[in-house]
Amino acid sequence: MLFWDDDRPKRKSMSKTEWEVKKKMMGNKCVICGATDKQCGGLIKAHIKAHSRGGSEIVPMCATCHKKYDNGKLSATQLKKIGLTPGTYKRIIPAKKKTRGKSDDWWF
Repeated sequence: MLFWDDDRPKRKSMSKTEWEVKKKMMGNKCVICGATDKQCGGLIKAHIKAHSRGGSEIVPMCATCHKKYDNGKLSATQLKKIGLTPGTYKRIIPAKKKTRGKSDDWWF
């Protein structure tokens, strides 16, 4: 019996040691705002290019900057800090999930 995910490539997970080395290389700071691990309550492993679109590069970001990044709300200056232009950013940003609004629920 085949499952739908048998043909999908498996994610290469980053070990805790590799993540700590990566954070240390980046100065233990968010790449966007510069908040330290202690200031923001922990840094998140953030994909520059969405994993769903084939991205594999991971950088440390605070939760606030990661949310802004995923929602497309970073400025050109902030994007420059991670080596992206606004045009490139629009192509690699994670796809937005479609949600139904209240107007779609009138028949339920």
